[in-house]
Amino acid sequence: MAGMGAFWGFGIGAFMGGRHSALQYLAENAHRLPTTVQGWYFYHKTKNYRVMLGGIQRGTRYAAKTGGLCLLYGAIEAALDDVRGEADVVNSITAGMTTAALFSTATRLSRSSARYSLMFGALFGLATGGLADLHNYISKQPPRYLQWLSSSSTSSD
Repeated sequence: MAGMGAFWGFGIGAFMGGRHSALQYLAENAHRLPTTVQGWYFYHKTKNYRVMLGGIQRGTRYAAKTGGLCLLYGAIEAALDDVRGEADVVNSITAGMTTAALFSTATRLSRSSARYSLMFGALFGLATGGLADLHNYISKQPPRYLQWLSSSSTSSD
């Protein structure tokens, strides 16, 4: 999971960094644009190198951040799975909200942004945990809470 997070983080960061570098290069050189064909060739050649460098630099930073965030989520969820003795949606939601709270604290988000981050963490945990529980249910290994719900509904009849 951390590898995929780092991969997507690099892609997003490289796109944003390349676009930013291209605009910055244009702004820095707008007062002295080339006038010859050879000048335009070297202008674009240098610009492309700057765009690649900016994209790789920002992509690497974003890859480290998103990979680390995904690693933190996975570690918290695995720790909760070990402590509780089972892997279910509750652990995933708790891990998502804990990761969101740590992220909000580390980046000093405003109260409304932190609330949005916590909501996103809870929804992400619900989605991943719900899909994992659905997979377990389909493969004839339902989570304990589903077994408890089905046994309590049959015993009350």
